[in-house]
Formats: sequence, structure tokens, C-alpha cells
Amino acid sequence: MPAVETTNLTCTEVLMTRVPLIRCITKLIAGAAGAGDKASSGFCKPAVGTALMRINDGSCVPDLQIVVHSSLCPLEQVAAVGACVLVEGVIELVEGRSQQHVVELRVDKVLHIGAVNSDKYSPSNVNPPLELIRDYPQLAARTTAVASTARIRSKLIHATHVFFQTNGFFHVNTPIITTTTPGDRSKMFHVMCLLSKSDDRCITPEVVKTSIKAKVKQIEALKRSESNKEALEAAELDLQRANELARQLEQGGNANFSGDFFQCPAYLSPSHTLHLETYACALSSVYTLSPVFQVESLEPHKHLAERWTINVELAFAELEDAISCAEDCLKSLFSTVSKNCSDEVKLLSVQADTGTNDRIEAVVSSHWQRITYNDAVNTLLQVTDKSFQTKVALGTPLSPEQISYLVDDYHKKPLIISEYPKQLKPFYARLMEDEKTVSAFDIVMPKVGVVACGAQKEESMDKLTTRINELGLPHEPLEWYLDIRRQGTAKHSGFIIDMEQLILLVTGLKDVRDVQPFARTKGNAKC
Repeated sequence: MPAVETTNLTCTEVLMTRVPLIRCITKLIAGAAGAGDKASSGFCKPAVGTALMRINDGSCVPDLQIVVHSSLCPLEQVAAVGACVLVEGVIELVEGRSQQHVVELRVDKVLHIGAVNSDKYSPSNVNPPLELIRDYPQLAARTTAVASTARIRSKLIHATHVFFQTNGFFHVNTPIITTTTPGDRSKMFHVMCLLSKSDDRCITPEVVKTSIKAKVKQIEALKRSESNKEALEAAELDLQRANELARQLEQGGNANFSGDFFQCPAYLSPSHTLHLETYACALSSVYTLSPVFQVESLEPHKHLAERWTINVELAFAELEDAISCAEDCLKSLFSTVSKNCSDEVKLLSVQADTGTNDRIEAVVSSHWQRITYNDAVNTLLQVTDKSFQTKVALGTPLSPEQISYLVDDYHKKPLIISEYPKQLKPFYARLMEDEKTVSAFDIVMPKVGVVACGAQKEESMDKLTTRINELGLPHEPLEWYLDIRRQGTAKHSGFIIDMEQLILLVTGLKDVRDVQPFARTKGNAKC
């Protein structure tokens, strides 16, 4: 993406007085930066002279300055923000000017120009506000902030694989579509099919009503045309099925799935833990990096419908083994960002949080404080100079506000909170001796909150089935999971790292929608 250099260059100041092009580009950029001004993209006549521009291939933060003469190409095309260019030339040292650029490329040949319409190109400068670029995810990666975040994400993903492969783990591809409901079904995306002779498309219950409206309009159009009776009959049959499905879902979700694709209720997976356990009991140490899905309509700046998680499972391992592995993994990932993404972190810190780099280094070098859930609650109960919106009480979940106080204000370092009441953790968490608490933990980081959670799994068949009954979970969808205990079980533990929370921490960004390409939230699934 080229951008024209207009500051701190003596030669540019000289050129501005002699070459109309530079003045036009200077006004263009100033207009794009000014509040409420609309940048003009056109040149009233072909520009003649030489242009200094910055281009970037997306591999790093620094730009390459290039020098292009109008005899090689139309400068108004190559100089537009967002244009794609492929050029050949000679690298030269920059002498007698500001050392903002040590070298520059003097262009000899222009091989390609992907022109843009500046009037319709939304990110009219290379660093627009993140709030603006969210509406244009197809162009977001061309901006410096989003490109920097994408490189950090890529480095973290690569570092994840390096860490686990180096330590003897095997990567497993777990399913995105599942029939297992380990928790609240109301927060899971259903996967269904409306099938007909002319239509075969997968949908979710959240769009059934929208599908019905679209089908009604299609039927009305077919009736007006009176041209295709078979298409009309197929559309009417689809409408009948959709209405029946909507009625069944409204009555409690007990839809008849005998004619559906999977012939049973299916969901987008909210967790990969259960499936990963099956391979841990065969391959010992396994992990997966996969998306998870959850219906969450509140606070879109904090919750996404689609998130990416690192799931890990270790056979013959207890809770302490999982905690140690999670801590080692996170510190390794933080170190990778500190060593390999310093330019990206520095750039983002200007926009988001100037203390990001210091916080990353502190997380890597500091001792992570270990406390129990009871310790956390007792600390909160003793707070007198602050009131919490959510009541503090034993047996209730710790709110984000309370967690923030513990990690940011009280301990001021990463926390590992363990020994939770059993009602606050999943059914598979191993009961401790008091049979009231479970072997589970959360890892909490400054500024962002919980970035990882884990548990030792219950190996006792009797205790596991008792927990399933206590929570009122259906047995049939979990029969395959219970087989792990029936057939050669062993102690095993695991944890989950939330990739988006991790990226929020290392970038200093505040909105989770800015750290994931094509973020999905309620009412927003563009592209």
C-alpha cells in the first residue's frame, strides 16, 4: 500500500514548490486526516514529475520509500492510498535528507498497478480509527494496526505449535460439529438442514424466521410469474417444513430430527475438551488449535460468537501438571511476542496502551501468584474502599470486576486461582476429598482477566455419572464419553487458552473485535 511522504523531508519541501503533484498529494493526505473533510481522489490533469512514496508488503512495520517518475506510469494511480504496485529498481542510500528512511528504491520499471477508486476506498489513510475499519473487514488488513495484529497472531499460532511439538505433544483435529451438550444448550449454535429437491443448505435456528420470510417472498414471486410450477411446489414444501421446525423450537427445542442430515440434534462445538480426552488416553499428550462457538449477545466488545482456543490434554497427569504446562506455554508465547514482534507491539501501544511491552516483560519474568477460590473471596470481602456491582459471596462466580481488582489492584501480578466450588465448573472436573470443591483452575492476567482455565478430569465412573445426574444432563449424548472411563481409564488433566484474550494482552487493544479477522458478533457476520 503506497503512501506519500510529506513530512521531515527537505527534498519534499523543495518539490512542493515545483511539482504540482506533491502539493495535490499533500492536500489529499491533510484532507484525509482532517475531521469532517472529504479527501479528493482525482487529479484534474495528468501529473508530471517525481513522487516519493512509502510502500509496504505486509511482512513488517517499516515501509520502503520508493522514487517514481511520471514517465514510468500515471502517478495519480500509483500514489493513491490502497493501490497495489509491483516495481523494479535500484536500492540506494538516502543522503542529504532526514534519516527516517536509510535506503530507498529508485524505480526503473513498473510491472503492475492495481488502481483504486479513492472516492470509494474506505480506509482513505493507512492508519484509520479501528472503529471505522470494523465496518470494512475485507480491507482491514491493509491498515497498519490490523496488519500488525495479524502478524502477532500468526507468530503466536506458530509458537504454539513449536512449543507443543518440541515437548512431545501430538496435534489432533477435533470436530467442529458435535452432538454432545456438556453445558447450557441455549448458548450453543444448532446445526440443521432444510432439505428439498431443489434446496440443500445448512442453517441454524437463529435464522429460521429470516428463512421463512425469504421463502414467503420467493413464493409470492413464483406465483406472479406463473412459469415454474415445480419450483413453486418445492418452495411451498420448504416453507411448510420451516414453519413446523419453528413451532417445534418454540415449544422447547424438541424438534424431530429423523429427516435431518445427521438424524439427531447437532451443534457447533463450544469446547474441544471431551473429544481431546479420547486421544489423550491413546497418545498421552495432545493438543488442538480450533474454533469454538457460543451464543453470546451481551457486550460484543468482549464476547465473540466464534473464538479460537488452544486445548491441551495430558494423560497420567494431575492438576499441578496441567498448571505447570499452562504456565510454561504462556510464558513461551509471551517471550515469542517480546522477541519477534517488538515493532508491532510498539506501534499498537501508541494507539492502545503505552505500557504493553513492560507488562509483557513483567508477565514473563514475575512469579505468578497462586491462591484458592476461598482466598480470593475472603480478600474481596475485606475490601472497604471500593464497592462491587456484583455481591461477593462464597459459592458464586467471580465477576470480571472482582477479578480485575484482584489481579490489577491487589496482587498486581498474574494469578492462578484454584479449588473452585463444584457448581462453578464443568461436570467432568475431578471432585476433591471434601466433595464440595473440584480440581480446577483459572489463569488471570492484568488488564484482560482470565486467559486460560483447566481441570483434572474425574476418572471415577460413579462420581462422574453422579455429577451428570446432579446437573440434569442427558446420558445418551455422553455415552461415548463415559466409555473413556469404562475402557482402560487413567488420570488425566488439561487446560484451554483463549487466543483472543492472549492477543488482547500482548497488543494492549481493548476490543476483542479488533484482534480477530472477520469477527462474528450478534447481528454481525460480514464477509
